[in-house]
Amino acid sequence: MKLATKMAALAAALVACAITATPAAAQEPVRMVLMSQANEAGFPLWLANKLGYFKERGIDAKIQYFPNGGAALASGASGDWQAGWIGAPPAITGWAKFGLIPVGTMMKEDRNIKLIMRKDALKGSSPKDVLQTKPIGTVPNSTWSQVLFACAKHFGVDPARMKIVPLEPPVTRQSLHSGQVASGTTDSSPDYDLVNDKANFEVVCDGKVAGTSVVDPYIVTRAFAQAHPDVAAKFVDAVYRANELVQSNRDQAVKYLLEYYKDVGIDGNETKARYTLGYRDFQTLDQALADMRDGATQKALTETAEVFVAGGAYDKVPDLKGAVAAGLPLIEAAKKLRR
Repeated sequence: MKLATKMAALAAALVACAITATPAAAQEPVRMVLMSQANEAGFPLWLANKLGYFKERGIDAKIQYFPNGGAALASGASGDWQAGWIGAPPAITGWAKFGLIPVGTMMKEDRNIKLIMRKDALKGSSPKDVLQTKPIGTVPNSTWSQVLFACAKHFGVDPARMKIVPLEPPVTRQSLHSGQVASGTTDSSPDYDLVNDKANFEVVCDGKVAGTSVVDPYIVTRAFAQAHPDVAAKFVDAVYRANELVQSNRDQAVKYLLEYYKDVGIDGNETKARYTLGYRDFQTLDQALADMRDGATQKALTETAEVFVAGGAYDKVPDLKGAVAAGLPLIEAAKKLRR
């Protein structure tokens, strides 16, 4: 039996046993350090903590913020944090390196990650021409690269022939403003000024237009899932409750997002809050569970992993079928908690 299959079977057995645990055991609070990043994608984790969803499920949660998902991997492998949100590329790397388990899609970013071009570069030209002849800013081996390559193919351009300038997100936006690059990938809400400056910039493509799926999964470390499968399922239930509030009550979500901005030091306002929530598609538990069951999550993560293979970061796509199989019992257990 393959390791991934064994892990999935073990997870299912552990969750089944944990659900029958005694009430006394279930009442003991369990300490969890949750990995996040101080950006708008980390909002639901903060919201679940703010609204007491973790506490209601017997979880004593502390959120630890990292500059990016890659920076958090080593500490996750050593047990410094147990669950949270990390981004698709680090989640894939974490699964391959130490069995980091995806427990459904936190957020879909098909529309959020955009390819923007300067109007002066487009004058008398086309998106295809710009992609073939002008410098393009993007983050290497990332979902931004994934969308860029998909958009290139959408316009009939060989990605290998593009003049890509490897840049971090803030520098990409600055380079677009200054004209150092003719086009680049962005996301909300930091790209608000670019997207709404229609005299100088144009959004020519995004993941949805290009037909590529971009997802950010919630994750749980294998060690924690094996030691506390019942609590892992309760974590899953709590974070999707926060997602569902964002989906169902936008006005209330905006108010909380403004509070989150102040709490984690994001430069934002109500306009930007409404803007970013219009692009970030936070998923319900039922939506995430359906995608885990029907192969959509595996397909989306595979598309991202293929960018890493093309970029030389991976020799081959990791066993993402095994990753989804390991996480499925936990999200199914979270669903049972709601019955």
